[in-house]
Amino acid sequence: MKMKKYFFIAASLFLLLVPAKTFAGSFFTANAGGRLNYSSTPDAAVYDPNLSMEAFIESQFNFSETLWSHFNFSLKTGDFLSQKLFSATDAAFKIDEISLISSAKIENSVNYLGIYMGSFDPVGSDFFFQRYFGQQPIASKLTESWLGKASSILYPHFGIGLSDVIRFNKNPMALGIYAYFNNEDEKYYVFNTDLRYACVYRYLSFDIAGGIGIPLSDKYNGTDAIVVVDTVYWHAGATLLVGNNYTQSLFIQGGLFNASFTKKDSSIIASPDDFYILIEPRFLIGNTHLNLTVYSLPKQTVEQLLFIKDTLGVNINVYNDTLNWGSKKVCVGTNFAVSFKDRTFMDIMSLKDDVMTFNFDAFITPYFSTNLLNGQVHGQITVEVMDFFRNNWQNAFSIDLGFRTSL
Repeated sequence: MKMKKYFFIAASLFLLLVPAKTFAGSFFTANAGGRLNYSSTPDAAVYDPNLSMEAFIESQFNFSETLWSHFNFSLKTGDFLSQKLFSATDAAFKIDEISLISSAKIENSVNYLGIYMGSFDPVGSDFFFQRYFGQQPIASKLTESWLGKASSILYPHFGIGLSDVIRFNKNPMALGIYAYFNNEDEKYYVFNTDLRYACVYRYLSFDIAGGIGIPLSDKYNGTDAIVVVDTVYWHAGATLLVGNNYTQSLFIQGGLFNASFTKKDSSIIASPDDFYILIEPRFLIGNTHLNLTVYSLPKQTVEQLLFIKDTLGVNINVYNDTLNWGSKKVCVGTNFAVSFKDRTFMDIMSLKDDVMTFNFDAFITPYFSTNLLNGQVHGQITVEVMDFFRNNWQNAFSIDLGFRTSL
């Protein structure tokens, strides 16, 4: 895509244009990680092992107290075992974010002005809470990924653009506005503008964003118009946590992408495939956490996630993150999931037929994580129970091993 080429060009110009003197007294931090996945190739006639890798690096470079940048990249490889071990393997490289942010104090607030490429403050992740409020992560553990911060988002919030966020000092609130171009429409560039409002209280956190996308069409060549707008797309997303990480709580996310309206249409046109819905009551029983999650997610979102395999489903996550192994803290848990391929919340009434014909998936995923060296190691085994009933037991197992560290 043209947009990816522009990312590289703009990134190079950015590095060249930043004056060398700004690097005096600078400070650099980074997080990096990788994950190996061993499984069998889906739908293969015979057992075909597959070994692939995902990796990411997220970094911040402080030029001064009021000027800093973010560089976030991720990588996903193909099957190492399909070729000779030391031969070239196909890989997909992705720029998650390149940004430059400047802050300034204005009376009882702080203004953050940014220029960025990629997915800046993605709607649906909890990076906005962490960056502007210093809050601990609150996102659902089901949406964890090793493909960078923009893996689970309520609607695509990427491109080349500007942002302006005001963080109020007396009240735990922030207000943001974004204007950016992207290539979400395969034929035309799309100009987007979004508004955002978020707050963090002791027992309530929420983040609401929404805006419009305008494809800049030139299909009416020969007219007096330079650019013709015949369709406007609407998108929105919200994250809500009632309670906090240390109490009984309720976590809800909802989003919609590409709801369109035109002059001819009297109503908004939206597809169930473009809705993001996740509802997760969280229970704390002593030191044990029990999260019950119901979700209906877009297919492109599911493809980026570690625990979720299908678009519609129910998951129970039971874990304890206060265990000790010698001097190390250990988190041990298990996910139990029942899910349905290519289904959405609109298909709930017809799921009875899928259940009666065993047209669903059932997963059991025990996992652990603990500190290792200067980072954290995570391991899990996923068992697709229904593959045993489909005489496909050799494809029922998947193993993941990941590691994160701070640089």
